[in-house]
Amino acid sequence: MPYNVLVTISAAYVVLLFAVAFWADKRAEAGKLGWLRSPWVYTLSLSIYCTAWTFYGAVGYAARSGLEFVTIYLGPTLVMIGWWVFLRRMVRIGRTQRVTSIADFISSRYGKSNALGVLVTLLAVVGTTPYIALQLQSVTLSFDVFAHRGTTGNSESLTQTAFFVAAGLTLFTIVFGTRNLDVNERHHGVVTAIAVEAIVKLLALLAVGMFVVFWVGGGAGETFEA
Repeated sequence: MPYNVLVTISAAYVVLLFAVAFWADKRAEAGKLGWLRSPWVYTLSLSIYCTAWTFYGAVGYAARSGLEFVTIYLGPTLVMIGWWVFLRRMVRIGRTQRVTSIADFISSRYGKSNALGVLVTLLAVVGTTPYIALQLQSVTLSFDVFAHRGTTGNSESLTQTAFFVAAGLTLFTIVFGTRNLDVNERHHGVVTAIAVEAIVKLLALLAVGMFVVFWVGGGAGETFEA
């Protein structure tokens, strides 16, 4: 795909997500929640769990290990099973203590300890930074492959792409996620944008799956026999 076309499509997609988030926030501010509070929107927004690692790591792990890759999703599955008991209690405690982060939540259980809050924050940053780096690397390499630039070994080009991706994600987070740190606030814009992105992911996965089964594999029967 030509580089300019890829950049245009990517920019248009990002603008679409910004527009959806902005529109959802405006409807929420006007009190026109309607389907913004639909279980479908919330369910689709859970696809945030399926990050770039899902498309790269999970697929490769499944190809190497078979059904063993399902164990990756054992933790989230157990969380959803225990949602009614554990998560409801966490939400209730969070509202009572008026906490807005995992650091506040844990420190509130030990007398609002500032030192503990700082420690948890540092651990969270250290623990999530490599994972965020993995996401940026996946997106950057994907962009490079689609652009057919042959710059996989060009660190400068990859760094520039990663910078713009990170800048866009940061801007989106600031505008729609962290403007107000109110424990009772609902980020309808972010949730709705993620739900729209989930639909795009589902359509893309279905398209790729059908292509592999019916075009590459020659049909469902031949694919499973192989």
